Amino acid sequence: MQQPTYEKHLLKKLKSVQQGQRPPRQVLQSLYARMMMEYTVHEQNKARLKQRIDQALDDGDYEAFMHYTSVYNEWRETQQIGKMISEQGYELELTFDVDDT
Repeated sequence: MQQPTYEKHLLKKLKSVQQGQRPPRQVLQSLYARMMMEYTVHEQNKARLKQRIDQALDDGDYEAFMHYTSVYNEWRETQQIGKMISEQGYELELTFDVDDT
């Protein structure tokens, strides 16, 4: 039986405390669900902050623009380091797209 695509992706990025052991499917599914949640929260925060910056520009509100630009830049710095999630001795390092595209 062929592995689902998400499983192949996870296995490439997965770091195991128990070297060489394949994680149980339950662990992979849990890590995948947590990974998707983290990426979703990341994208929602990114969109929300960009929307507030755009709204401040549209309104000509210099103070709000400077405030949200500062908040966005601080948020980007925290996102650049990524995040580590773990489950039953298996770790998965998440990296986030923080480009301004």
